[in-house]
Amino acid sequence: MIEPFAVILPSAGQSERFDSDIPKQYCKIDNQLVINYSLDLFLNFEECKKIIIAVSDLNQIPSDISKDKRIEIILGGKSRGQSVLNCFNHLSQSQCYINVLIHDAARPCLHPKEVKNFLKLFCTSDYAGMIFSHPCTDTLKSSVDGKIINATVERSSMWQVQTPQIFKYENLNNAYSSFSGNLNSLTDESSLFDTLNEEVFLYKGSSQNIKITLKEDLQLAEFIIRNHKE
Repeated sequence: MIEPFAVILPSAGQSERFDSDIPKQYCKIDNQLVINYSLDLFLNFEECKKIIIAVSDLNQIPSDISKDKRIEIILGGKSRGQSVLNCFNHLSQSQCYINVLIHDAARPCLHPKEVKNFLKLFCTSDYAGMIFSHPCTDTLKSSVDGKIINATVERSSMWQVQTPQIFKYENLNNAYSSFSGNLNSLTDESSLFDTLNEEVFLYKGSSQNIKITLKEDLQLAEFIIRNHKE
């Protein structure tokens, strides 16, 4: 059984590393906006009751973005962390006190079956949250100046954090209330729970759940998406 959930899609970033006048989430793969792959996936779940998209400019929203009465678009913040909080506050003001799923708008390669299994597992658990992740397989090095290696990092307990991430509303609300760090430096919401006595479960997702960061990532994403359709 999958419980009702709301989706937060932070989409206010300007994609500095992507080197394009068009933010990566509004580029196209097979004539479809990158963000639409995520929107359409979650909209296919009847348990998805609301999707909040945070954007940088309410006057510059692509006309071909997916249309559905469950989608609401609001103004984001100066950072990803602030944009997600803006969306969460919007849900709270709407009295939408259901499970909250957060997903990167530039991760278009999610497989529906994986998401379904992820949601079912979370809804039958007692965890405060659950996040897509993948164990690190590459050798990790630390470098203070980004030039000279300072140390080799033990990778056996290291995991790469991905999205989606889902949390029970009350637990996420309490985590925000308890957080005293710099919201602008927050790169994922599971970090809110680092100092709390709450369990966040690592869901081992597919390595194909890539995030588009550079232009060449579009080609890889296109290959993965086409492979899903076969």
